[in-house]
Amino acid sequence: MKFRKILAGLAAASVCALAVCSGCRAGAGSPAGSAPASGTSGGPDAGVLFREAKTAAETMKSCEATFSSSLVFTAGEKRHSFRSGGSAVFTAEPFALRSVRSSQEDGLSGRAETYTVAENGSLWFYGRGADGAWRKAEEPGLDTSPLAQIEILGLLNSAEQEKYVRETQADSRPAHKIELRLKSEVLRSTIETVAAASGIGSGSRTLVQALLESAPPVYAYAYIDARDGRLLRLELDAADTVDRLFRGIDGSSVKIRVSECSVSGGLSKVNGAPPVRLPDEVQKAAAVQAQG
Repeated sequence: MKFRKILAGLAAASVCALAVCSGCRAGAGSPAGSAPASGTSGGPDAGVLFREAKTAAETMKSCEATFSSSLVFTAGEKRHSFRSGGSAVFTAEPFALRSVRSSQEDGLSGRAETYTVAENGSLWFYGRGADGAWRKAEEPGLDTSPLAQIEILGLLNSAEQEKYVRETQADSRPAHKIELRLKSEVLRSTIETVAAASGIGSGSRTLVQALLESAPPVYAYAYIDARDGRLLRLELDAADTVDRLFRGIDGSSVKIRVSECSVSGGLSKVNGAPPVRLPDEVQKAAAVQAQG
């Protein structure tokens, strides 16, 4: 089992990161998880804009990123709420990632600060244990690419189709708004969370997969800088989609209604982020043998 899981003191990762946890939110217009927004005829080629922005994200040297997610639903009479948010600093060479996340899961709050860095030819993950002490473990074979390490960018690999919406503003910059049709797989962790919390998945090995296969189209929005073609923001709101999935289960004794299911995040200081440096107390972390 990886050291990331050994550290019981770390705050849990967002259960609704639909892209990396897999887990994932929408701009003005029709809800991104329910129906596509109207396109703009004669606009720029959405596919070209998206592919160029994705390539720029894959090859960037550094960036700062923010992300947030929410999943709120009722199962019978019980309300469940999972929220998280945070930030990250990424550098490609040498590889380093600092991530800070705060979470609230059904009333329980947590905060995690972690570092993953290249040192002496190896990759090391640093995190706090339940006792508050910093520990580290080697992470051989870790994918250090931006799309693997920056949560919100995981959505880019799930895009199946792009459609131009309009020119707008994002983070006070002129931007192209692109609608992305995503693979239903981005909903897996969210469906697993709702099924587990409600109890309807007990004893079933096929429920989650069946729901994924019956899912309606999932849509998100990408905001691409109109000046330099770089990705500014990604937003997905899948509340309507997930709500319809669980309302459509025949014979369920538990009524499930999903009111929030969203992920959003953005990039800044692309190719100009400050270097990630380990604080003195982190550098003194004791090594732990990762298993698995």
